[in-house]
Amino acid sequence: MMKTKKWKNVAAAAGAVAALTFALTGCSGNAGANTKCSDFNKMSSDDQSKVIEQLLKDKGQNNASALKVGAYKVSAKAYCAVKSSDSTLTGLSG
Repeated sequence: MMKTKKWKNVAAAAGAVAALTFALTGCSGNAGANTKCSDFNKMSSDDQSKVIEQLLKDKGQNNASALKVGAYKVSAKAYCAVKSSDSTLTGLSG
């Protein structure tokens, strides 16, 4: 159990460094379906919604309802819970 906690702390620290790097460099790109699970899980709820909206737009579903975006966000969270942190959201069907 201690090993898992240690790796979670390392992953959290790495994510914080990455987030700070993006903030300082002004990177605000939205990768949509190419977003890694590790990045998606660290995002705010609003940013997660923006990623899902982009994912749906990339699949030709413009102006998705709040209900659809919310449902996809729940699906993305479940998907990322069982996939590796390097997996991307491309596995979500739409």
